[in-house]
Amino acid sequence: MTQEALTRLTTGSIVLSGLALIAGWQAIRSRRITVHRRLMLTATGLAGLFLVAYVYRWSLYGSKPFAGDGAWRTFYLSVLLPHILLASAVGPLALRLIYLALRRKDFATHRRLGRVTVPIWIFVAASGWLLYWLLYVKTF
Repeated sequence: MTQEALTRLTTGSIVLSGLALIAGWQAIRSRRITVHRRLMLTATGLAGLFLVAYVYRWSLYGSKPFAGDGAWRTFYLSVLLPHILLASAVGPLALRLIYLALRRKDFATHRRLGRVTVPIWIFVAASGWLLYWLLYVKTF
């Protein structure tokens, strides 16, 4: 696969993951549990696909350097740092949520942890979209 194709795959999978996440959150707010479950598992699967494709792309092609400077560079780094830190936390949190949900026993803990995890995951997805834009779309 070319670098461009891998970039499209990672971008598409994380965008779709974020959309499934938001739709899943809306579904549970409407008490549509089966829809919620399917959407959250879809969001997780797409995020997993993103991670595998991203690591594969990085191992083949390395990182893309940021082309901006000055205030743009400061802005980029101020988004990148929390993105990296929170992205490393989302995986274990999401796996714990899935475990709790599939056990079908401790929904109180699932709900509490979900209220923390979903905003973090949405931030990670949205900041990832912004970082993509800054790296691949915005011209400096």
